[in-house]
Amino acid sequence: MSLTTAGKTPGPVRFYLACDHHGCTTHTTFDLVIPDPGPSRDDDLWGHLLHHTHTATPHIKELGWSYLHGNGYTCPTHQVPALPSAS
Repeated sequence: MSLTTAGKTPGPVRFYLACDHHGCTTHTTFDLVIPDPGPSRDDDLWGHLLHHTHTATPHIKELGWSYLHGNGYTCPTHQVPALPSAS
């Protein structure tokens, strides 16, 4: 997985993001303070595991990175153009 975290909510969380494009070694690190603890592991395992990612998604997009299901995260250099709509 190309996005990992260190830290516990509520509080500061450090994010480590690496580009999944073949051969790319671009990576970045950033910190966010996440005030919401998110769901407990017992109540919602997936929500608990993905809470950091959902919170960081807007910041990741601001940095110019994107996520494509099945391919992972790509840095601004390796952005895939959006497909035209079918309409």
